[in-house]
Amino acid sequence: MKNKKILTLNFKYAGFIIFSLGVISSFGFAPFHFFPLTIFSYVFLIYFLKNIKKEKKNIFLYSLLYSLGTHLGLLYWIAISFQTANSGGYYAGSLAVFILSVFLSIFLTLPFYILFKYNRSFKNISFGILFIFIFTTFDWLKGNILWGFPWTPISTLWSFSSITLFPFSVFGVWGYSLITYSLIVSFYYFFFNFKKGIFFSLPFIFATFVLPNILKVSENKIDTISIRIVQPNIKQEDKWDKKHFINNYKKLLSLITLPGYKKIDLIILPETAIDFGIDELNKNNNKNSFDLAHIKNIIIGALRINKNDNEVNIFNSMFLIQKNNTNILYHDKLKLVPFGEFIPFRKIFKLNKLTSGQIDFSRGENPKVFKLSAKINILPLICYEVIFPKLTSALNNNYNLIVNITNDDWYKNSSGPYQHFSHSKIRAVMEGRTLIRSANTGISGIINPKGIVISKLGLQKEGVIDYRLNIKNIETVYSIYREKVFYLIMLTLFILICISFFYNKFKQVKTKS
Repeated sequence: MKNKKILTLNFKYAGFIIFSLGVISSFGFAPFHFFPLTIFSYVFLIYFLKNIKKEKKNIFLYSLLYSLGTHLGLLYWIAISFQTANSGGYYAGSLAVFILSVFLSIFLTLPFYILFKYNRSFKNISFGILFIFIFTTFDWLKGNILWGFPWTPISTLWSFSSITLFPFSVFGVWGYSLITYSLIVSFYYFFFNFKKGIFFSLPFIFATFVLPNILKVSENKIDTISIRIVQPNIKQEDKWDKKHFINNYKKLLSLITLPGYKKIDLIILPETAIDFGIDELNKNNNKNSFDLAHIKNIIIGALRINKNDNEVNIFNSMFLIQKNNTNILYHDKLKLVPFGEFIPFRKIFKLNKLTSGQIDFSRGENPKVFKLSAKINILPLICYEVIFPKLTSALNNNYNLIVNITNDDWYKNSSGPYQHFSHSKIRAVMEGRTLIRSANTGISGIINPKGIVISKLGLQKEGVIDYRLNIKNIETVYSIYREKVFYLIMLTLFILICISFFYNKFKQVKTKS
């Protein structure tokens, strides 16, 4: 009875504590990178749920509160876009973030619930293996179902250093999530069994510190080009306001034509840098304003309008304009932002999207590669396409440079742009490609194949990055085999779980007989 009273006293405000712990765990991700907070919050929750395992009704509730705190802490910045777009303000934005967080929280709540409701032993090795398998499975599901939102996998904790980024080049996002859950389990075991703790920490130690020395990847030099990344820092509220059009273009053109621009091999502008269709550039006034006669190559984010009979399709596109406008290549965005660029189940919701205009954007059909020169092929990625490597897997690595354009002013000076930039670093490491990023208001930069930021412009800063870039590639394990390594590890874990299950069943039958 005494122990029960102590337990009740300690957990009197458990709901609030667990929710707060979830919020605290979000500080392990960009831009803070206090990753021990995330690791040990999981460990604390494991011990907490283990001690209340008889209260099965509360396991789901506590797990949900923790998960909700984590996702609200990670995704609060989405609410800011509703205020920026003047689409219901913070009230509507907060409601949208809450609904999204509840939905995503299910994929973190269910693993805890399944594991602690049906598992009987929490000290043997089979518990750790089961933990890793179940949590990794739900992490993968969260990032791949419906429209897919692989924004918050636990592996993104490790985007702060080239050392901790390396495992992405072998295991990808989901394989690295598996390794991260193994690390969490190891700290859980350290409290009562040092040997088991060491056992489960080995995957992280091997992937981070041993494997780089075994593989010893080398960089292959492709070519050298001079680039200019333009960051105009135009406020989203002013971007589509007719009163500001002239000033916006003056700012844009002044940055493009800063001294030395005629010698630049490639100039890169951010997502939807211009508000008119790209064909308008053929008109003399725009053509002369952009001085296309003296620009070798320029990448511009713009709308592409396709009229077919009575149907009008609008695409969020990236254009490569070459050689005095004689050659124009384009890429239509393949992964549209729900509610931002299209309304899912529009007839049901009857809502307006956050971006300008009432018509939904149309989705691009196929991934494309821009041929910049005889040696350089560019993979074009718009906005958060950077977190979907599966989109471009059909291209079979037929590119040696990645260009990502975006506009993160929707989220102002919040965690959102920093998280987005961290995903760009992860993508560069996974693909083993140099990645150039142009954002309307930050974070713009150049990331090498090892995830090292060569140069960058921060949030809410106006300017350009001029750089003589040596384009180098690394043929990574992930770029060759993609998710095959991850699926092989998961299959191995599944087999081990099945063996353990049938072995325990056999022991029970043998004991009874």
